Amino acid sequence: MLRDPTSKDSTYPASRFLYGEDVTDKTIVLDFNKAINPPCAFTEHAVCPLPPPENVLPFRIEAGEKRLKDSH
Repeated sequence: MLRDPTSKDSTYPASRFLYGEDVTDKTIVLDFNKAINPPCAFTEHAVCPLPPPENVLPFRIEAGEKRLKDSH
């Protein structure tokens, strides 16, 4: 889970999910193009977890899935 300043205007406000790839014992590759909206972005019947403070980034990640127009 992550959140960045794009949550204020172009991505889902609560968080986005990103799964690491090519995981080894020393590295994880993060492809921000694959950041996705959590289930709560699509229905009010799901609960959104909030990202931990260390996953709230101070810079914009313009890549990945964007906010739905009718997002709550």
